[in-house]
Amino acid sequence: MKKKIIAIAATLLVLIPAWAVLNEKNLSQTLSVLRYELGNAYRTNEAFTSRMRSRGNMQHARLVSMMQKSNELSLMLYSQKQDYTFDMTYALNEVSKQYEEFSSRKMPFDDIINRLDVDIDRYDRLVHTLRSLPPSQVVEYIDSLGNVVYVDAKVTPRMSARKDNADRLSRFPRAESFTLDSIGRIDRDSCLFFATALLNNSREQKEALIRDSVNYAETAHMLKSAYDYAQKRYKNVQNKIFIEGQTGYLTLLKSFRRYWRQASSDATDKYSLKSMGNVHSQWRGPIVVGFSLFVLFYLLVSNIVAIFLVRILTSKVKFFKRERFAGHKFEMTALTAVIIFALSIWIASAISTQHFFSMAAHILVEFVWMLAAILVSLLIRLEADKVKKGIGLYTPILFMSLIIITFRIIFIPNSLINIVFPPVLLLFTIFQGWTLNRFRKSLPMSDIIFGWISFAAMLVTTIIAFRGFVLMGVQLLIWWIFQMTLIQTVIAVYDLLDIYYNRSIIRRKLNYRNDHPYLPGRTDEDLITVTWFHSLVKKALLPVAIVLSVPFSIRLASSVFDLTSIFDEYYAYPFLNVEGYIYLSFSKIVLVIVLFFAFRYFKYLSQALYRLNKINSVVKETGSSVYNENQVNFTLARNVIGIIIWGIYVIMIFYLLKIPTAAIKVIGAGLATGLGFAMKDILNNFFYGVQLMSGRLRVGDYIECDGVRGRVDSINYQSTQIISGDGSVMAFPNSSLFNKNFKNLTRNHSYELQTIEVGVKYGVDVEQVRQIIISALEPLQKKDKYGRNIVDPEFGIQVRFHSFGDNSVNLSVVQFTTVEEKFTYLAKAKELIYNALNENGIEIPFPQRDIFIKNLPSK
Repeated sequence: MKKKIIAIAATLLVLIPAWAVLNEKNLSQTLSVLRYELGNAYRTNEAFTSRMRSRGNMQHARLVSMMQKSNELSLMLYSQKQDYTFDMTYALNEVSKQYEEFSSRKMPFDDIINRLDVDIDRYDRLVHTLRSLPPSQVVEYIDSLGNVVYVDAKVTPRMSARKDNADRLSRFPRAESFTLDSIGRIDRDSCLFFATALLNNSREQKEALIRDSVNYAETAHMLKSAYDYAQKRYKNVQNKIFIEGQTGYLTLLKSFRRYWRQASSDATDKYSLKSMGNVHSQWRGPIVVGFSLFVLFYLLVSNIVAIFLVRILTSKVKFFKRERFAGHKFEMTALTAVIIFALSIWIASAISTQHFFSMAAHILVEFVWMLAAILVSLLIRLEADKVKKGIGLYTPILFMSLIIITFRIIFIPNSLINIVFPPVLLLFTIFQGWTLNRFRKSLPMSDIIFGWISFAAMLVTTIIAFRGFVLMGVQLLIWWIFQMTLIQTVIAVYDLLDIYYNRSIIRRKLNYRNDHPYLPGRTDEDLITVTWFHSLVKKALLPVAIVLSVPFSIRLASSVFDLTSIFDEYYAYPFLNVEGYIYLSFSKIVLVIVLFFAFRYFKYLSQALYRLNKINSVVKETGSSVYNENQVNFTLARNVIGIIIWGIYVIMIFYLLKIPTAAIKVIGAGLATGLGFAMKDILNNFFYGVQLMSGRLRVGDYIECDGVRGRVDSINYQSTQIISGDGSVMAFPNSSLFNKNFKNLTRNHSYELQTIEVGVKYGVDVEQVRQIIISALEPLQKKDKYGRNIVDPEFGIQVRFHSFGDNSVNLSVVQFTTVEEKFTYLAKAKELIYNALNENGIEIPFPQRDIFIKNLPSK
């Protein structure tokens, strides 16, 4: 029906301007153009009308079917008993779904009818105008060849009266009358024919739309009435589940016979066909039994096919002959059987015409895919000898979820579930505790945590069920099952991501480093062009998936009682809504957290791309093939990027939560004075930190302050951290460092003057010693890891006469070395000088002192 309305509207929009004419040369030319335009419009409209008549019949039949479906749903809804919660929620969901679907496809009857009214009036006026053109001509018929046959119109009595008065009128002066020529008459009559046909078609379309709009309005009213009733009953169901509850199990045991008779009666009424005679239902005994047999049959077939398929793969396919797969034959067979079974059930439900079968298969497929997700997670995360233990750990909770799904499929009455569910749940809770105690030492901590949470969830559910809130316990338990499955899936993806990183990303990083040797490459940020996708998934997508898994699993759990519409309502409901100050709902909170991870990754990506672009620019400008870490000041830029991105995030949060900026200004003004005094030192450090970042210091610089020498590791808004030569980390407040005359050893050219004092014996040839020392230090004049000369080649190594010592001639070995290599160079240089002088017989005198002992005469 919607397609019909849209098609009519689209055609009208096309045809309305199709025959419009403008100010032509004269009337004859206007009629000629109008004839051509109307002819095209007529032919298009005739073809469209023919198609729409057949389509209209089909759409009318669909409307009738929709009315029948609405009546059927109303009968189903109004006949449900209060104590059949599964049945009731199914009926409520079907009515709500039908109404929402109907409302989302609301048909614009009134708009289209109004447009047709305008067109009908336009066509009618056009026909009247064409008929008034003299001489009056009408179209008689169209021959078999499609040619229009024109016949002169009979003179009307009114025209005869005018003829009788012709003599009287001729005596007075008047304007010259006009008459269309033969071509003009043909054009006029053709236009008249086409306009009349278009007018009739528009009237016919309007009448059809009016008829359908009446039926549509009746259906809408019926569905709206059923929907309103459903919303009231939903409130009753909520109270039954979360507030009123059912009979406590201890009370039930005291009058067990009475409750058992009620449960037996409800079960007989629900699943027996004796009282129905020859009437058959898709939702009672034989169909349920038939579906059970169908499931067992396909389960058997799936296992047989899986065993055969896994045997072929592990014996014929080279990839599956690996040792890893050889130890997982049982698990692979189970997983393959689950997948085949799920596909079989899904295909069978897609082609089935029985509502019960489709509904039951859909729920069963959800459980099977949940089971498959847990199996895949265990196969990925655990070693071969631990997978079976992992399956054993999750067996109780999975069997319990299968029981709950069975309750949902067969629409078990409340009286029966009150008797059956609590003791069954207690047994499986004990089973879960036993498996947890058995496997707690042989499985990873993550699985043990899942096991403990599963045990706690089952224990809480047991307590709730025994107190009478059986249906609420079902909701709680099924929520945890869905939540556990989703988290298991995300953890498995994390493990797959690590495998992908080790097998692919590391190799690509090495190749990229070989092609770009100047890049530091110590972190993934340095090689963002290679690692961006891995970082995107790990830093953004997977955390977002974990956050979204919470509301998604709750929504899946609410579908057990078809309460998804209720969840959607409360999920978006503002539990804190102070007009003009804040608007807070669960959906807003989730969105804020999701945006946090998105902006965090965007900040990381922006900083990494800026860093990479700046390094490439510096290397290109200098023409060097190496890059030193302190060549570019990244600290300020990184902080500015972070402030901008997080500032945008905060602004978006204010907009989402409807927090007025005026309120923030008032609060900020009130706190500014007090915080200004309290935070004076903090503010000083902040501003001094900004100035340090702007150029005085860079991460990677070597500085010396208060006798402490080290490399700048980080600069933040409160302090600057350096790593000293002994490996310790020291932090200087920014204000303290800014006010001191610290030495930046690498800010100029990264070379530092080094002086080694050497003493030789008096009488030694100084020039000979100079050449020996220079030759000895020649091996140290090499390049460091950045490709720079450790010893500045422009200055070289110079041996200068320093002084005349008490015991030796003192020489100074002077050179400029890179700051990073100072200690390593000095230690090696001293060793080489010492060995060279010894090898060449040059004596290095040690300090001597003559002591004279004088004996004083005794008194």
